Amino acid sequence: MRKIASSPEVSVAATGTRSRYPRYVFSIFFTINLLNFLDRNIFTGASNAIAKDLGLSLGQVGYIASAFLIVYTIATIPLGLWADRVPRKNVAAICLTIWSIATAWTSLATSFVMIFLSRMILGIGEAGYYPAGSALLSDFFSREKRARIMSWWGVAQYTGIFLGFAVGGVLGGLGLWRQAFLVAAAPGLVMTFLVWRIREPRRNQADEEAMLEEGRLPSIEREQPALTERATAVKESILKQCWHLLHIKTLLVLTVVQIFAFFVLSANVTYLPLYLQQADTFHLSQQFTGIYSGGVIVLAGIVGNLSGGYISDLLGRYFKGARVLVCGLSFLISAPTFIVAVLARDFTLFTTFLFITVVLFSIYGGPCTAATQDVVPSWLRSSAIAVTMLLAHVFGDAFAPAIIGVMATNFDPTHGQHFLHNMAGGDLGQALLITCAPALVISGIVGIIGARWLQRDIAAGDALEKARQ
Repeated sequence: MRKIASSPEVSVAATGTRSRYPRYVFSIFFTINLLNFLDRNIFTGASNAIAKDLGLSLGQVGYIASAFLIVYTIATIPLGLWADRVPRKNVAAICLTIWSIATAWTSLATSFVMIFLSRMILGIGEAGYYPAGSALLSDFFSREKRARIMSWWGVAQYTGIFLGFAVGGVLGGLGLWRQAFLVAAAPGLVMTFLVWRIREPRRNQADEEAMLEEGRLPSIEREQPALTERATAVKESILKQCWHLLHIKTLLVLTVVQIFAFFVLSANVTYLPLYLQQADTFHLSQQFTGIYSGGVIVLAGIVGNLSGGYISDLLGRYFKGARVLVCGLSFLISAPTFIVAVLARDFTLFTTFLFITVVLFSIYGGPCTAATQDVVPSWLRSSAIAVTMLLAHVFGDAFAPAIIGVMATNFDPTHGQHFLHNMAGGDLGQALLITCAPALVISGIVGIIGARWLQRDIAAGDALEKARQ
């Protein structure tokens, strides 16, 4: 076999999959994913202080959260498709710059409209990072390791949520919520430089090298890999790509699972700090709420994320649909633990069941992302993430914060006075129970039933990959 030498960038990247270079790239994207969720959740951590300072209602807090999610959802498709046609590191770097600037701009907000617009721009920036990042990492790590890698990548998500809650909560409680956004924005601009300098891997590089080592590929030689990939991608229309993706049953199953799961996750992340600070629940201070809620989420999230990746890889030796099955089971089991947590008025009992619930919520991250990458050919990986995220966000979490905020306000017989006087815990709890418990049950059942199609869809994706070689 001849040494790959189509370009310096590709040749180094190819050998990199057997060296430390993939771990270096992973460390960069891990850090960026942390910043992604830090910038996203600063507002949540400081929401009570911001609401009081700018005179926002409970419904307006929900609208601001939904503004980010709606724009994030709409921008995911074009940015995801773009990432399948150009170097994905460039998409990630540009998006990181946009969302860091938007975060800094939020510190200047003096009204509902200004903060609403700044969160919309934040959504544009963050929309392109996840499809590009997940596809790029999938070409550095083979299918056998992918669920574990994605699970470790997901650890950054929960660490970022913790830091967002903690920084926003502590500085918000001190009346310094504007400074909190500046603190969050600065590291992103530094990381942009590192992303520009990483080497773009060849599409499907890690899987091809793994098959070569097993003797299943005669060669991974490519004379002009980058040009070939780009030319083939351009020939396929956007509608054709989406049409193909929507005919993959596993992708449809994972999309439905995430629709209901995202509704639950968005609603609870948005309103957990506010719920804890209400006088009719636990009446925690804003500083302690940020550290407490973020701490529970990061510890439980790390346990759940890592468990999900290792459990699904272990069960995958005996049942090929394990990655989807694990997602379904975790959400189904979480429904009763969630109900107990919301109904609990003893703080120890609440903390115990909140921790268990977050562990179960977070198990899906690695297996779901890995399964999404497994069932599509390499040139559609960013698009697959983009399409599934679009549908999951549109029908799942895009409007969840606004819906919960409006419901909680309507449950309040004084139509807003409960929140004004920190007495909206019962209203929020009622809205969360009515919507989230059924959503978790539906998500779990769909995942369990749909696990049977994963093996067949992986084989179909591999057939397309081989046909293109």
